[in-house]
Amino acid sequence: MVKVDAREAKEKLDGRILVLGGGGLVGSRFLELYGGDFVVPSKTELDITDPEEVRRFIEEQKPDFIINFAAYTNVSGSERPEEKGKKDGQCWRINVEGVRNILDALDPKNTHFIQISTDMVFSGKVDDPGPYSEDHPPEKDETKLTWYGFTKAEAERLVLNKLGDDATILRINYPVRAKYNRKLDYLQAPLAKYREGNLWPLFTDQQISITFIDEACEALARVVKGKYRGIFHAASSDITTPYEIIPYFIREVEGTEVKVQSRPLGDFEGRYAKYAGLRVEETQRRLGIRFSTWKEIADELAKQSRT
Repeated sequence: MVKVDAREAKEKLDGRILVLGGGGLVGSRFLELYGGDFVVPSKTELDITDPEEVRRFIEEQKPDFIINFAAYTNVSGSERPEEKGKKDGQCWRINVEGVRNILDALDPKNTHFIQISTDMVFSGKVDDPGPYSEDHPPEKDETKLTWYGFTKAEAERLVLNKLGDDATILRINYPVRAKYNRKLDYLQAPLAKYREGNLWPLFTDQQISITFIDEACEALARVVKGKYRGIFHAASSDITTPYEIIPYFIREVEGTEVKVQSRPLGDFEGRYAKYAGLRVEETQRRLGIRFSTWKEIADELAKQSRT
């Protein structure tokens, strides 16, 4: 098991909490920020694609909460022939069958299950544009989504069908944080490419919001403390474009003017949602939280990146 040192935690959460995917970009930050009776198995200690293993583990640990950060998140990788449309591929087995196994093993009367999801369950197309509210139904037509997005949408439907009014889903999009050595996020990756002189042209017409991981973790902690059910969004309170936010962030970190190339989404529209983003008004109201604007997020991350 991963040992969680909560000495620096801002707050201790009550209950026994099984955290799946606790070593990832978002899950690891949640464990850094909050203390509690956490059970954090590694992939070798718990394979969520093995139903019997999942059943035994949950019976042994008897968690009060299960937070499922675990997912196949390689969006480009999910489009490879061995993954796309394949229910024996890793993407489907982890994102769909893994969730099914957890749901089949838990007793919702004793365990509050929280699924971490994504705005990529929505098409972002002109006939169904975002930003999307918490109650907007995920896309059912797999041809309008990436395979990753479709598997996450299927997982949401499993959660809702199995748990009904007890279902809890937290959607995030383009999650960002100041420091994480194992993976470069939506802002850190272009910053690294800019420093190498290899930054790609940035889309001028793709509508997005971003998720400050620290704020997503705060929202999640409030869900746990309040034992809230429902669908929640954690994202910037406003919308931006890659051509707007990425040069702004680089300029704030580097302290110099930034010249970058731009381009319309064009042929990439099949791969990236054009009219995406999450609305957060209902989540803010229910949880009593305020999400930052994209500029406030970029400013805070730039400050943390310099320290």
